[in-house]
Amino acid sequence: MAETTTEPQPLSVSAPEIATQLARVRNRTGRVALETGIAMALPALIAWLAVVMPLDWLVGLPRWARALFLLAGVGGTGFVLFWFGIRRWMHKPDNDRTALSIERALPEFRSRFIASVQLARQNENTPPALVRALLKETEALARQVDFQRVVKTDKLRLWMKIGTSAFVFAVVLWFYGGRASWPLFQRACLVEVPLPRKTQIIGFSGDRVIAVGDDVRIEANAAGIVPVAGKLLLRTTNGKKQEFTFDADPLNKAHFFRTLQSVQETFEYWLELGDNKTPVAHVSVRPRPTVLSLVCQQQWPAYTKLAPQYRSPGELKLLAGSKLSVRLKASAPLRSATLRLVGADKNIALKQFDLKSNATQPPEWSGIAEIPAKDVSGMTFHLVDTEGVESKGMAVYRIEILPDQPPTVRVLWPARREELVTAKATLLVVFEAKDDFGIGNVRLHYATNWIEGSPRKTIDLDLGNEEPKSLTRRFEWKLDRLIPPLVEGDVVDYWIEARDTNNVTGPGIAIIPEHYQARVVSEEQKRADLTNRLNDTLQGLNDVRQGQEELARRLGDLIQEKPQP
Repeated sequence: MAETTTEPQPLSVSAPEIATQLARVRNRTGRVALETGIAMALPALIAWLAVVMPLDWLVGLPRWARALFLLAGVGGTGFVLFWFGIRRWMHKPDNDRTALSIERALPEFRSRFIASVQLARQNENTPPALVRALLKETEALARQVDFQRVVKTDKLRLWMKIGTSAFVFAVVLWFYGGRASWPLFQRACLVEVPLPRKTQIIGFSGDRVIAVGDDVRIEANAAGIVPVAGKLLLRTTNGKKQEFTFDADPLNKAHFFRTLQSVQETFEYWLELGDNKTPVAHVSVRPRPTVLSLVCQQQWPAYTKLAPQYRSPGELKLLAGSKLSVRLKASAPLRSATLRLVGADKNIALKQFDLKSNATQPPEWSGIAEIPAKDVSGMTFHLVDTEGVESKGMAVYRIEILPDQPPTVRVLWPARREELVTAKATLLVVFEAKDDFGIGNVRLHYATNWIEGSPRKTIDLDLGNEEPKSLTRRFEWKLDRLIPPLVEGDVVDYWIEARDTNNVTGPGIAIIPEHYQARVVSEEQKRADLTNRLNDTLQGLNDVRQGQEELARRLGDLIQEKPQP
């Protein structure tokens, strides 16, 4: 008959006292290791603060240096805590290692404890009765032994003494530092607060960028114990050092300033007020941006129907209502560029237009300015480079605005200003109109028995949808269509008006200054007038003939060319 084997029971069931003591020792080992790591980390943390805070007090560490100290201090503290505490607490010894440490610390077990742990787990070849007897004997002995001696706490107590001493030392230093301790601690943690000096520098000018030849004003405000004066120390790029008195404002003793005139080169500086000084700041000196090249193009008003035309910047004669397209290159990369139109006072901008950077050619800036009809005498530019340095005293390019001249108009027929007509006559009116860019509209104004200020009527003359620069037209004016109908004795005043196509600053209007008149007469009077005019013509021809005869008489005989031999 085969022997029946049974699975070994868990140690907590077969020997609960042994299992309990194993768990206690294992947990205590992890806890002591964690506490030791904490005790070791505290002095490391205090050592970081004990170094960085006094050092910051003495020399005023910049932020990057304090950041390195913070990384070293917090990083080192974290490493000590993890390596000597958390790591050992997380990886507690198993039952065998714990039992072995118990055997070493408690020799009275004489290998019973570790044997019980191992035999309780592996009892296939061991008689169960012998194992049970061993476990019973070990448990009885375990109830009488002090297991606290297994986990050594000498190292923990040593580091607790060191940590306590370090903490007391830190507290003493903290109270010794007084009101300076908290700001120094904040600065050690990278909080930007002023150094806790007796003299507090609340703010100063800091880094600046100026143009060559500009004045620079260095300013600072102080609090706490405010000195009578301070020092401004600067060092140029070639290593030359200079020192200036940093005087207080007579009206505000806590405000200090110094103006350095006509600065020509870049330098760095710092201020000393009382027991405090500022970080090193830099004043960068740059040349002002200027225009290297400028291309101008006139965009004519649409009504002129002219193509854009390039103009020399020195000869900007522009038709009123035009637009001026500019494209410039500057001596430095720009943040912004503005075109300014100026009048008689060249320091006052009448209008300004922002230019845009050309994406395809980054150094170029371009834009379009609308040229008004009057008051503008020139244009200039305002440039700001990427560092904020502005142009100054830029050249003013003269602009001459040419107004669009109104058209001209004149009547070619009738030849006389007064004509005799009948009520049913057709009056022929021939006129000529001219304009630089185009005639848009021609009107005939008329009024019957007109007096100054009385209403008039108009007739729009058809130009056939044309806008010619010059035109000559005749208009057959049928007087019998006038309302009310004309009667003998009426006088019709009429005149011509011409308008050009200027829809920007115009239109320009031309009106014949003197009225023409058509006087309504009877047919007999009209025939008589025609007869008189015919006689006048014949008399004129006779006068011409007689004048030619008189001239021939006075000149004598006709002389001939002498023949050659």
